[in-house]
Amino acid sequence: MRSSGRLDTFLRTALAVTVLPIAILLHSLAAIALALAGVPAASVHPLYVSVCRLCLLVGGTELQVRGAERIEPGRAYVVVPNHESGWDPLCLVVALPRLVLRFVAKQQFMRLPIVGQALRLTGNVKVLRTETRGDVERIHGAMARREPRVSILFFAEGTRSRDGALHPFKMGAFATALAYGLPILPIGIAGTRHVWERSVVRIRKGTVAIEVGEPIPIEGLGLDDRKLLRDRTFAAVATLRARARQRLRDAGIDPGGID
Repeated sequence: MRSSGRLDTFLRTALAVTVLPIAILLHSLAAIALALAGVPAASVHPLYVSVCRLCLLVGGTELQVRGAERIEPGRAYVVVPNHESGWDPLCLVVALPRLVLRFVAKQQFMRLPIVGQALRLTGNVKVLRTETRGDVERIHGAMARREPRVSILFFAEGTRSRDGALHPFKMGAFATALAYGLPILPIGIAGTRHVWERSVVRIRKGTVAIEVGEPIPIEGLGLDDRKLLRDRTFAAVATLRARARQRLRDAGIDPGGID
């Protein structure tokens, strides 16, 4: 059984590194063409969903999603999930296909040939994390150009955790939500760490549980309340993450990491 699992992982990884770069490149070229033609973000979004679904199919990832009905159709949010793995963005796009998502992403992704240009032209935001003022300016620029239906996703921990625990949130997501009048959509995710571990070139078959929480309103709050909003969101994400992890355990799956 163990050797069968290793073989499956080897084959999936081999398929991923041969097929997915080509698929991502083709989708990126299509996205660039649509963006340059002035096609709205909502019309480009199916390309995101398509390529992410292909990635999950190749990876053998099964999604279990709860709470998606809490998302108001056509409404934009600042989306804040926990961050376990580089597999998280793919799972979230597929799990929430009606939510037009764009990401606050590390500069490494934006530097990729063609892919980085596609991400930039379709509304994703590059952050360096070592240049706070520059990051804030880039986020404000992207928000000013954002179409009303587009939600912006922050991995508020800043990066994937090495130990699999939930780490403190940075302030960018909450300052952005308050500045642009967008509610927070908290999300808990579990299982992606098993699928794709940090710094490991290996894709494993697995189940990912996603819990979508009640949106957190920002009415009555001002920019000085961003710490309060951060703390409310952290508490919500911690609860949702715990539920997602327990769902995996109930199914006999070890979520890994630290509770």
